Amino acid sequence: MRRFTQSLLAICICPSVFMAGAANASLVEKAEQWLNNYSDSDDTFSLTLTKNRIKFKGCKQKQYQLAFSQKITPMFNVEAIVHYNKGLLEYGVLSQRVRSHEFEVVSWWDSGDYRVGLSHKVRPRHELSIPVTDRIQLPTSTSAGVYLEIPFKEDTHLLTLGAVRESWESDGASQEIAWRASRDSQVRVQYAITF
Repeated sequence: MRRFTQSLLAICICPSVFMAGAANASLVEKAEQWLNNYSDSDDTFSLTLTKNRIKFKGCKQKQYQLAFSQKITPMFNVEAIVHYNKGLLEYGVLSQRVRSHEFEVVSWWDSGDYRVGLSHKVRPRHELSIPVTDRIQLPTSTSAGVYLEIPFKEDTHLLTLGAVRESWESDGASQEIAWRASRDSQVRVQYAITF
């Protein structure tokens, strides 16, 4: 019951901390220390905030990701992730702003040599703002995925293979859409090197 209460408390606190926008590494570390006071010594959890940004003439994009990970057993852990994305394309009258929020839960099974994950993600608000029209709210997107993470001999190299099925229901759109539902299946390959 105590683990459930900790997880529920962290999931309620994390979006508030994340949406503040001014969160930095020290704030995340303080939150983790505060949560440690209420956990057993054998509980292992982590709280991470990641910020990615790209900017060049006519384009600005930012992505924030706040992840809470709770180890249930030595081989099984659960992650709750909040994503916030925003972008701006500036081309005079054709400028547009895009905003989206995503909530994701991933269950990981770790064999030691590789990790297998099952995910469920919901993107309830995906908005486009264009100066010549009102805001356009795209339909709610839900996706389910299976991931395989394979580390290489060096800890800094990681290969991720994924199969994702994403679906949209037109009921969540701000404007009438000709189709009622749509689905998209994807295979993802990602090779990451940490510097």
